Order: sequence, then C-alpha cells, then structure tokens
Amino acid sequence: MSASDKGKLVLWRDDKGFGFVRPETGEKDFFIHISAFKKGMIRRPQVGDIIHFQASPDAPEQRRIAHAEIEGVGSDQTDAGGRKSEARLHPIFLKTLAALPILLSFHLVWTTANPIPLVSYVFMSVLTVLYYGVDKKHALIDRWRVPEVYLHCFEMMGGWPGALLAQTEFHHKTRKSHYQHIFWGIVILHGLGWLLFLYAEFLLNSN
Repeated sequence: MSASDKGKLVLWRDDKGFGFVRPETGEKDFFIHISAFKKGMIRRPQVGDIIHFQASPDAPEQRRIAHAEIEGVGSDQTDAGGRKSEARLHPIFLKTLAALPILLSFHLVWTTANPIPLVSYVFMSVLTVLYYGVDKKHALIDRWRVPEVYLHCFEMMGGWPGALLAQTEFHHKTRKSHYQHIFWGIVILHGLGWLLFLYAEFLLNSN
C-alpha cells in the first residue's frame, strides 16, 4: 500500500476494534477501525504504533482512515520488510506427521499392552493446543504470555503433535526461527526414539 500520511496511534479500544491516529502534521485526529488494517497482521494494533494511512476520500469531513499499515509489523504473508515469508510445509503432510506417533502408540498398545505413550501423546497434545490458543489470544491483546519453555516442556512430554496442529491452525510460533529449531529438534528426538523401538522390535521378531 502506498500510504500518503503518517501518524501515531494515540487511542485504541481493542474490545471495540477502533481508535484514533494523530497525524505528524499535528492536525485533528483520524478515526480508524480494525477493518482498515491490512489482513493477516501478526499482532493487533497498540497505542504508540506508527501508522501509515490513507484517509477515506468519500467523506473527508469525517476524518476516517480507509487503509492503514503498522510500521514494522508484517503479516502472515510478508515480513516487516515486505518480503515474502518462508514457504510452509503442506498442511496435509503436517497433519499426517502429527498422526504418526498416535498410530505408533496404538501399535505399542496392541503388541505390548503398554498404554503410557498413547495416553501421554493424547493428553499432552490436547493440553498443548489449549496453551497455544491462550498464548495466541494473549499475543493479540498484549497480555501475559505463556513462557516458551513451558510449551517446549509440553512438546517434549508428548505434546508435539498438538503443537504442530496448533501452529498450522493458529499460525502461531511459525515465524520464530529459534523456537522452530527447538521444536523440530524435539520432533526429531521423538522420531529417533520410535525408530529405535521399531528396530528393536524387528530384531526381536526376526530371531
């Protein structure tokens, strides 16, 4: 968007979805509604944000903003510099990957009558999805966040399939490279554990 004006967000009612922008020129404040912002922003507007905007040409006397962007805040499609975000894995592949440990856990119950991995994956995945949802909501309204170390602990204890689904559905934590490195390290660690189990099972059955 080629915004023609710039100002600061001096008032924002997030519960109502509107606020006021004070232009750099010192003129009277402009009214802005949440619908004026670019779709897919990675967070909600906050007081103090620098806003690039275009005033509505239909009713200039109302001083209403028609289109706006927050300076330095990208979207799910573009980063803060306007570049395209990294390509994501296909959702079907991610959902299939998330289902694998559940299926393997059913296999473990069938062959060894051990329900612990199945219970752990299901329970921790549900808990992880809930915490991801809370963290996403709090990120949008600038409230207390769930510490990332908590989420990683849940993932390590079997909640990583739920985390993978939550990242896909909520578009949350997908742009933080440090977080993703740790997350995929946990996934690989669990995968290696299952490979060792299957290899041991194969050796046992072949004897």
